[in-house]
Amino acid sequence: MNQAGKNYVYGSTAEKLQYDVYEENKVLKAKKIHRSNSKEKAKMVWTILVVFAMCLAVMYRYAMITEMNYNVYKQSKVYNDLRNENSNIKVQIEKQLDLNNIREIAEKKLGMQKPDKHQRIYVKVPKYDYTKVADNYRNGKSEATDNMFGLLVDKVGQFSKLLY
Repeated sequence: MNQAGKNYVYGSTAEKLQYDVYEENKVLKAKKIHRSNSKEKAKMVWTILVVFAMCLAVMYRYAMITEMNYNVYKQSKVYNDLRNENSNIKVQIEKQLDLNNIREIAEKKLGMQKPDKHQRIYVKVPKYDYTKVADNYRNGKSEATDNMFGLLVDKVGQFSKLLY
């Protein structure tokens, strides 16, 4: 029997022979091999160039990351130095605000002294806040706005200003 139709010819025509020119002619065969090798070489060169370009891109990215980390480190060092200097200045200010130091500077450098009993004058300060009254006066509010009826009249006046 035939092996899966390899020798059987379908129809009345004879099977065409597969003739390869490159198999018989050694010069053409060498040219074909050389051409296929040059194509493979070109593919290999392009593949190497693409891989090299990708490696350069990755290296550039890591270089940028390293530079940014270096800048962050430098800025954090400057920040820490400024923070330490700031805390030193706060300590110096607190030392200078000590009442004993202020008294000593006032007595020695400025020639001041404590007042005697007959030089003291007592001032009576009222219990309400002047800044609140001054703010109300500056904003144009009268003292009548302290009660509920005054607030209502003030709001109606503001609403009527919006309408006209």
